[in-house]
Amino acid sequence: MLHSVPARRARSGRALGATLRASVRAAALTCLTYLAGCSAPHLAGTNDAALEYEIRPDPTTGAALDATLAAAGVKARISAALAPSDVDTTAGSHVRVVVDADIAGAVDDLLAWRGGIRVSRSDDGIALAPLDTTDLRPMSSPGDGHGEERWWQGTGEAVARAVRTTKLDPGHRAFAQRLPNGEYRTRVTLSPPIVTLGFGQAPIASILPIDRGRALSVELPAASLSPIETERAAHPGARLVLSRGSTLLATLPVEQAATSPLVLRFGDDLLAYTRAYRAKLLLRSPVLPPLHRVSAGPLPARWGLAAACAVLPFALSFAWLFFVRRFDRARPEPLWLVVATFGLGGLSILPAALIEMGCAALSPWLDPSVVTLGGQLWALPLSIPITSLVVGGAEEGSKFLGAWSLARHRREFDEPVDGIVYGCASTLGFAAVENIKYFAFGRMSGAVIAIRAMETVPAHLFFGALWGYAMGRTLVSRKARVWPFFVVACLAHGTFDALLSTDGLQLVATVLVLGLAVAFVVMLQRSLRYGAVPQRGPRDAPELDAPPPTEPLPDSELARTYFRVGSAGAFLASAAAMVLCAFGVTVLGAVYELLHHRVNFVVLIIGAALLGLFGLAAWAVSATIPLDVAIDGRGITFAGALTGWRTVGGVTLTQAGARAYVRLDTPAGQVRLGPTDAQTAASIVDSIRAVRG
Repeated sequence: MLHSVPARRARSGRALGATLRASVRAAALTCLTYLAGCSAPHLAGTNDAALEYEIRPDPTTGAALDATLAAAGVKARISAALAPSDVDTTAGSHVRVVVDADIAGAVDDLLAWRGGIRVSRSDDGIALAPLDTTDLRPMSSPGDGHGEERWWQGTGEAVARAVRTTKLDPGHRAFAQRLPNGEYRTRVTLSPPIVTLGFGQAPIASILPIDRGRALSVELPAASLSPIETERAAHPGARLVLSRGSTLLATLPVEQAATSPLVLRFGDDLLAYTRAYRAKLLLRSPVLPPLHRVSAGPLPARWGLAAACAVLPFALSFAWLFFVRRFDRARPEPLWLVVATFGLGGLSILPAALIEMGCAALSPWLDPSVVTLGGQLWALPLSIPITSLVVGGAEEGSKFLGAWSLARHRREFDEPVDGIVYGCASTLGFAAVENIKYFAFGRMSGAVIAIRAMETVPAHLFFGALWGYAMGRTLVSRKARVWPFFVVACLAHGTFDALLSTDGLQLVATVLVLGLAVAFVVMLQRSLRYGAVPQRGPRDAPELDAPPPTEPLPDSELARTYFRVGSAGAFLASAAAMVLCAFGVTVLGAVYELLHHRVNFVVLIIGAALLGLFGLAAWAVSATIPLDVAIDGRGITFAGALTGWRTVGGVTLTQAGARAYVRLDTPAGQVRLGPTDAQTAASIVDSIRAVRG
């Protein structure tokens, strides 16, 4: 039975609409599933708590620190703990901290610690009497001549609960101590401490990593050791506990603690590097004034902020997708298919996350956050291959499936540049869902948004463009293979992530992104040397410039002649403007962070102006990219559009000042090749006439 063309198109439109709606629903479900598996279960603004602190005078000097400086120190302290927060000052010279309610207790404890290392004597004869002994075991041992030592031992969560909930007299404090076997035990010390290193007469000269980063060396002046020497004389053989606030750092014999440098060891396993690195960050954080918490409580949900956390990542990715589509102007891909591929890319984050979590659970050697060994430079030979294999392989593989599973099997996929378009669409969908985590749990930080928008999202785009280019290349060359480009994309992805996680190499990661941008331009130029590739089988509406389906694919580059046209100067100037604007937005985000989230009208105007200039520069880049005019037996190809020989009428060379153009007369109108110089334009005309005879 025959059906009319409108009827077929109507059914096709309904089917495509159903596919698009299903993709959107699936992407939304994936977002929720992904967010549910993240470490923080709440979007920013939906589970906030406010902690307000009064700044009290320093007990040694009697002076009170300025509220603005105190807020800066509080922000630095919380940032060193890798916790997202909003910090500001309030009336009455108070500091107000807004964090997720789930970590409010930990942040309060962090700010109660002014700084330095507290040195206390362990009281091994005192045992806690926890109300809840679930997952705890009572332990005891001879006390080396100092009586019997008693403690509770068990899981980290159980010991932490016992320490937190058990009441002690004012002369004692309790800590949770990690054991070499991975369990924890309780440890009770006398209070007040013998000395607090880092204050007054006991300053810390330096804190340096040793033992390849698994331990810290704390350099102390001789005067700092005097109280410890007195303790050694009074209690020889005693065990001292070194702590940071309520966190136990090390237990040492008093004889070992009375030496400089003081060595803090964090274990011999792979995680020891990360533990030492985080301890170093906190110990180097600013010393805080005495802070007295005057209020604490939940805040009403800010659904506008939560919505922005969910919407802005998609807006950023769609903006970059629009930029990529600008290069495919000759025969743009159907919007529904591009958006559906974008949705499938968002879906692909779920298998990627499962693979990454599975690898981390299998072995710490497969955990990218661990193999950086605390961000040490010498760990790069380990972190790059592991991150490339786990993160690069999982994420690029999932994104590739997002593009290959639908778009690659459609008849609309008929130009080499389509591989880049759909590869970028899938990878930008992935980046959009991934950014919800960073924007929501980074509390919409100006620095986070700027870096993710101007560096990380473009990096994802370029990774997808690598294997997308190869996927499109298979249309025009039987020798083309996707897997080498896929491997390069995985390696580039792993290298980028490893550089970002290594101290002092963030700028190198930016240089890598710029290098990938150059590769992106080259791949676009090579892809746009070809137009639509003949489809095998009948077409509903053959286009005038489409060659007969019986013509062979141009397997050999030797049969083609290329002429580079375009304005290289305008293109380089536009690209440089993009880079400068991106740098300006990043600097503005950092300033916004330093101002503790107090944004005024001037900052908003500057940010809007920079983003507007960035968009204008991006448009100019897409309009001025130098391209090749390709001439072969099929016709003349320029900017991804093929003009077959049977449609070429007259050929005219025109010149306007220093610019020259070649105009082709076709039944569909004039086709303009250029701009270029007069000599290149003349060579193009001669080549066309030579082929046509």
